[in-house]
Amino acid sequence: MKRKSWIWLLILTSIVLIVTKNPKVIPNLHSQIKETTVKVQPFLYLLKASLDNKLSGKTKSSNQKQVSKTATPIEDPLKNVTISNTYYFHFKKNVPQSVRNSFTKAVNTYNDTGVVRLIPGEKQPNKNSITFFIYHKKIQDITSNTVELGNGGPSSLVINHYAINSGQAGLNLTYPNLAVKDSVAVHELGHALGLAHSSDRHSVMYPVDQGESSLSRGDIEGLKSIYQN
Repeated sequence: MKRKSWIWLLILTSIVLIVTKNPKVIPNLHSQIKETTVKVQPFLYLLKASLDNKLSGKTKSSNQKQVSKTATPIEDPLKNVTISNTYYFHFKKNVPQSVRNSFTKAVNTYNDTGVVRLIPGEKQPNKNSITFFIYHKKIQDITSNTVELGNGGPSSLVINHYAINSGQAGLNLTYPNLAVKDSVAVHELGHALGLAHSSDRHSVMYPVDQGESSLSRGDIEGLKSIYQN
């Protein structure tokens, strides 16, 4: 055998001896690699998204003039119903101050439109309500290029076309550096109020976080189509 072959034989023999004496080495190493990958993957995803945006040059998303002509879509539970524009909102007890701050800004953003009115207060019978919460959810598929930052949506009780909405909006605190942002909070609150995902990058309802926390004309038109019908 050549000298290099002897070196590789010695390395292989050493590995076999280590595994034989401590059979948990390989499973532990696999577990550590998986855990590290789960932590790093969200940041790799954001880096990839940023590079994609820079490399693609101009995007095909609508400009502001086009957005005004296309309302953000509506979640199914609030389509073709009559609903009050007034909501009472509250936070679950375990919601930290940082999350409360982001959702409070989101509330102000929607109140500033004049289309809806969100008031602090506990859930009341026969009144629209929104509950703000937190949760923890890890990425299950480490090869995925998406990270769930939040969750939200309406839950309506409809009687003779009149709806009462018990909406919810929450942030995923498994990844606080990515999820606790004004743009994510305004997106999830939009879902709770009945706005669905938009294909326009200027919309706060675009499914991938773009850092947008100001409602587009399309978003406002979407709200009006729900609450001013």
